Amino acid sequence: MHRRASQIYCIIKGEFELYFIEDNAANFTGHIIKEGQGTLFPQGSIHYLINAPCGNGSLVAVTSSEDPGRIDVATSFFNALPASMISVALGGQKVKIDENKLSTVDPAQGTEECRRRCNLL
Repeated sequence: MHRRASQIYCIIKGEFELYFIEDNAANFTGHIIKEGQGTLFPQGSIHYLINAPCGNGSLVAVTSSEDPGRIDVATSFFNALPASMISVALGGQKVKIDENKLSTVDPAQGTEECRRRCNLL
């Protein structure tokens, strides 16, 4: 999430899956964009983009600010808040946090499943 900028992606080569959450989780939307296509992620939207087919791909990403900021929402939520606050935010559920799973601060590194599929492990 970039709280100080919108972001535009233009696909130069390949195929990418993109996902974003609309205001207050109103809708989780996903699309596939290909060479010559692009998309806009509004300022403050929770979003991600992956090279799901693991093929060669390139894109251009541009933000509307020189200092767009970046918040990795889930990592920040679970790492920054005390367990009691997380429990309240999740409707009183008891939460057990696996510290090893939170150690990845950069989601661009990909999930283990994605990295395995692309032969990166």
